[in-house]
Amino acid sequence: MRITPKKEPAKQPSSLQWETVGARTFASNAVDFRLTQQENFIAPPRNREKGGDQRRDTIWWSALIDLRDTSIAGFAKTLDKALSGQVHIPSDYSRKERQEVFEAKIIVVFATTELLRIVNEAPKKFKTASVVLGAIIDPDFINVDAKSQNAALPIINVPNGTVITAVIDDGIAFGNNVFRDGLTSTRVQYVTVLPTIPGTAPGQASVGTELEKPQIDALLVANTSCNLLDEDRFYQQAGLIDYADGTFSPTSLRRSHGTHITGLAAGYPMDDAPDDRPILCAILPTRVTDDVSGGSILPSLILALLRLTRQAARFRCQDGSRPPAVFNFSYGNFGGPHDGTSPIARVIEDYFGPDCDNDQELRLVLPSGNGNLSRTHGMLEFKGAGNRPAKVLDFVAMPDDRTASEVQLWMPYSAASPLPNVVSVRATTPDGLQSGPVDITAGSYQALFNQDGIEVARLSYAFTPLPTARGVITLSLNPTASLTPAPLAPSGRWQIEVTPDQIATDEAVQVWIERDDTLPGFRSGGRQSYFNNGDYVRFDKYGAPLAVDPAGTDSPIRRAGTLSGFACGPSPLVIGALVQSNGDMSDYSAAGPITPPRGQAVADRTGPDASARGDDSLVRQGVISAGSRSGSAVRLNGTSVAAPRVARFTANSMAGGAAGDRAWIQAQAIAQDPTFPTPTPTPPTRVGSGRLNISIP
Repeated sequence: MRITPKKEPAKQPSSLQWETVGARTFASNAVDFRLTQQENFIAPPRNREKGGDQRRDTIWWSALIDLRDTSIAGFAKTLDKALSGQVHIPSDYSRKERQEVFEAKIIVVFATTELLRIVNEAPKKFKTASVVLGAIIDPDFINVDAKSQNAALPIINVPNGTVITAVIDDGIAFGNNVFRDGLTSTRVQYVTVLPTIPGTAPGQASVGTELEKPQIDALLVANTSCNLLDEDRFYQQAGLIDYADGTFSPTSLRRSHGTHITGLAAGYPMDDAPDDRPILCAILPTRVTDDVSGGSILPSLILALLRLTRQAARFRCQDGSRPPAVFNFSYGNFGGPHDGTSPIARVIEDYFGPDCDNDQELRLVLPSGNGNLSRTHGMLEFKGAGNRPAKVLDFVAMPDDRTASEVQLWMPYSAASPLPNVVSVRATTPDGLQSGPVDITAGSYQALFNQDGIEVARLSYAFTPLPTARGVITLSLNPTASLTPAPLAPSGRWQIEVTPDQIATDEAVQVWIERDDTLPGFRSGGRQSYFNNGDYVRFDKYGAPLAVDPAGTDSPIRRAGTLSGFACGPSPLVIGALVQSNGDMSDYSAAGPITPPRGQAVADRTGPDASARGDDSLVRQGVISAGSRSGSAVRLNGTSVAAPRVARFTANSMAGGAAGDRAWIQAQAIAQDPTFPTPTPTPPTRVGSGRLNISIP
């Protein structure tokens, strides 16, 4: 029987259209895109009663403002009367801090979409360099009547040899008995809870609640009977859980990231708890954690650092000195310049760098990141002379992704003015619709509009000012799915075509996809997009994931250079993850190298400083630590659990006089590495100076 082939249906014309948009004056087109698009996905919360607070009729954000040659008070004076009511500067900044003039300082603000768009459009008018968006925030969550906290905090006396452990994380079940030294007595001297739950900003705090040891002990007494703590009621009264509100809190689950991390960093049996290891905690907003785009968490992180460093300064040993404090922040991201000049890297140096203005030894431990196999990093090099061909990255935007996606193409640093047009970039949608070129020209901008004339994707160039001083071309996509009618970006295989122009043969364009997945336990929403070029070798000859780029690979997709964007500064202790049983690196543990900052021949680091246990074995993945409820133990893996192990080791060693800095931890790694099976894993850009063999009872 003869089979007649079916006739292919005619290809339907695309309902999307790229348009070249005239030069824009925004400091960041990516910020403008997000401000604009959130209005299409987030309805402003409105009062049910007429005549209510007009702040409810617009969208408010947490954000960072990069001030230049001005003070916080000076920035406020640049705002006219209409705009001044659309911003709130947290009470955490004292009157003295508000008056001090800075050459460059990043501050936290809560502001409306309108104000942030205006500042982003005319940064010089407001003496700012850039805006970094955090998360959308319910305006009822902001206590606009909060005043600057100027009163000196009372001293907390502690024994000689005390070292403070400070943890910034989500869902820390701080009532767990591993953080207590008695049935109704806590070792947690201070906790700030930063959930985005309306009505939890009492007293002088602009956002969140603040509890000190006497208040925590009172809550323990009120919720303890028959020698048992009613932990659910305890966390409800502390503002950490609100089942009626419908807001997810990981503390309500059996396993929570923050409790597990804090248990590793500072947990002890209640009956054997030391009196010289006090704990400080900052609990990040759960809705910020749910939005893991990286930038969203930064305002909350800086508020946490403001509060915890101020609390750490209260402690005095018997000899009158301030005890050292070891901070742990087990978070990471994929995006940013990866040269130690990002906003978070700058803030970290302000608090933990050699030039920080304090007389207390502060250390910060960070994970190297879990993105080694995520296919979210690419490096584009254009060797040879003459007519060099373009290179293409296949970018897969996942279907059913209910969060925005972003690809950042960071240009090499150049001292020339104007900047050379090193490359031009085009984006092609999954159905073959190609944009015009975006080059290294201020305001260069291509917009993808749907059939209703609404922008659903943007390809744009911006110059990131000092200290980064590099250009970045960003592809921003709307979500590909929504539970309500909304303008969506197409899912599928996009192509990013990069054509060389004036780029030197020894220079490279570094490309990152920003983090966009959903953390375990959180409501489904984000799906991580990734690169998927055919020349990327994912597995070795035995079918196992290949954890190191093959020698001589031509693929632009790289495992090298996946180090967390948070961990690229010169001062933090950055820790990778290893498998304890065989001493090999965990496949997911991210690697360097990173890009040298402006004006430097070499980078401040090549990768992590050292590695520690992230998995017990290939079969028993992860490590055991405290669950959300007293007496429970759970397992988690990742560089996130390797970092607090090192934080604990650092705190114990500093109590004995150790420096606890990068050079010290590197020396410890070199000394302890021979206790593992040989040989030491390579390259050092993954393992650091060596492997740390740290046991926690």
